[in-house]
Amino acid sequence: MNKVTVAAYSVAFIILSGCSSMPSTKQIAANNCNQAMSKEESVTLDLIEQQVTEKQYYSALAYLEKAPDNSPRVLRLRAEAQRNTGMLTEAYASYRNLSLSCMAAYGHAGMAKILATRGDIPQAHQQMLKARRLAPSNADIRNDYGFILLAHKDFKAAQREFMTALQLQPGHPVAIRNMVMSLILDGDGRTALRMAKNNGIPSSEFRELLSQANSFKQPSIAGNNIVRKGAAL
Repeated sequence: MNKVTVAAYSVAFIILSGCSSMPSTKQIAANNCNQAMSKEESVTLDLIEQQVTEKQYYSALAYLEKAPDNSPRVLRLRAEAQRNTGMLTEAYASYRNLSLSCMAAYGHAGMAKILATRGDIPQAHQQMLKARRLAPSNADIRNDYGFILLAHKDFKAAQREFMTALQLQPGHPVAIRNMVMSLILDGDGRTALRMAKNNGIPSSEFRELLSQANSFKQPSIAGNNIVRKGAAL
């Protein structure tokens, strides 16, 4: 594997570690395209939702085998479970179908995460940007888009996304950590350390964020065309 490929996969790995995984219950509660469903179906999907939240992805997939394929909520849960069990091709197809529903933003965000896993940072940027445009007040998506911007060394723009996420959802744990890392990358270690302490991030985890930040500083990544910013949609 050459240096360019290694660089792309390194960035992809860090991007996924800094992305939010599941939307909050409040965000998804009223978002099933107004499709009617029985009480039994609703209870089943609530159970599957809990399993995915608790990272019991294989169990969730087992229950999803009998779930209706035309439900956007089912598509989202299936896509999340597939992605987190390594079924990336299947997950991408599920996210693509989801992007054609009322939950389109989640579909584009999911495709972006898979593209990042595959090292296709420009396309990941485009998909996440589209998700951001479709759901500008979604804290998770703003955070995820900000992390894509970190891969492009656009630290100020990334910080704006993280701050937006934190104001939309105060205390967002992933956005806080991403904000700390973006400050480190931007050369403001003092503010980064103060923010970490103020938000209860232990010194051991702060050192981990420092290590992740160093991965973004590798010359093979900084000068690599693979991580150039994708064109706006």
